Amino acid sequence: MNYASIRNNDIANGEGVRVSLFVSGCHFHCPGCFNPEAQSFEYGERFDSKVAERIVQMVSEPTISGLSILGGDPLCQDDAGLMMLSMLCNRVRYKGKTVWLWTGYTWEDIFSLPCRDIQHQYQKFLAADCDVVVDGQFKQELADRKLVWRGSANQRVIDVQASLRAGQIIAFL
Repeated sequence: MNYASIRNNDIANGEGVRVSLFVSGCHFHCPGCFNPEAQSFEYGERFDSKVAERIVQMVSEPTISGLSILGGDPLCQDDAGLMMLSMLCNRVRYKGKTVWLWTGYTWEDIFSLPCRDIQHQYQKFLAADCDVVVDGQFKQELADRKLVWRGSANQRVIDVQASLRAGQIIAFL
């Protein structure tokens, strides 16, 4: 798995001051994507344990609320990439910080459909390791700059843990 960039002290991508990891690679190629260069799986630098450790150290700062994982698309990664991101999420949450994830997949794609294969299972694990998922592909015709934490009106900001407990989508306030 590659990553496009890491931003420290990011206030645009989630609640509070965050560290944002932009992974490379996306299958959706949404017209009007805000990060088209990151659609290529080959773009950027290789993600490895040293990069993960650097992110954990950055997130450990008291002023940081948590980690945001964007892209590209985190859920479009191969099995190894999905597992690395899941382990990173667990390390961040263990430190008492939140994890937000943006994906072009919908909640229903991730959690309501029967598992198609092992990759789908890993996608479920990763999404379940997060606190908030912003789901759905960016739709240029529904774009609205006034929306908070999402680019188009079809996307939803979902409280993952509350939704899993309730068995239905619970919006993040």
